[in-house]
Amino acid sequence: MKKAQVTRAARVVEPGTSPVPRRRSPSRLRLTPELVGFRLLKLTNLLSRPFFSRFARQHALTVDGWRTIVVLANRPGSAAQDVAAATGLQPMNISRALAGLRKAGRIEEARDPQNHRRILLWLTADGLRTFREIAPYAEKQASALLDVLSTQELAALAQTVEKLIDRAEVLGMEARRPSSAAVPSRPAGPRTRALKSN
Repeated sequence: MKKAQVTRAARVVEPGTSPVPRRRSPSRLRLTPELVGFRLLKLTNLLSRPFFSRFARQHALTVDGWRTIVVLANRPGSAAQDVAAATGLQPMNISRALAGLRKAGRIEEARDPQNHRRILLWLTADGLRTFREIAPYAEKQASALLDVLSTQELAALAQTVEKLIDRAEVLGMEARRPSSAAVPSRPAGPRTRALKSN
């Protein structure tokens, strides 16, 4: 019995071409570091660098913890959900930040008398002291950054940022909604079947 001969089709390579498949050039990708959204992330990171180098270790404080302090300094008696809404942080990040602030004695809390499931938060004297020590530097940094903008540019930027935040919140709510494909369709009733048969 003769062994079957296995033939392999040889790949024809045109003159001047490479047998290695070409990879997609990075310049053709839609997601690039030059996109506005990516640049906004870079700006956020650049603004956070001085905090890490100067205040994080000195005060044993995270960026999320600092943002939580800023909210509570301006809106005392807020709940964790309110802090998350004001900062845009995930509830888990807020929970961790509050745990660190609670351990450091920078916040105090009490149940909402109108809704016992809500815990309201305030800064302690130590928390307010931390805010007063860091806030002037943060305000100076923000002023130095925005000094390059004219009054009209600053107003336009504020309006644009607010518009983008509103849009991002809408997109976030839509992403949390259950997919319509997951909702089972109702069986057709007698009236529906009658209409289809006509």
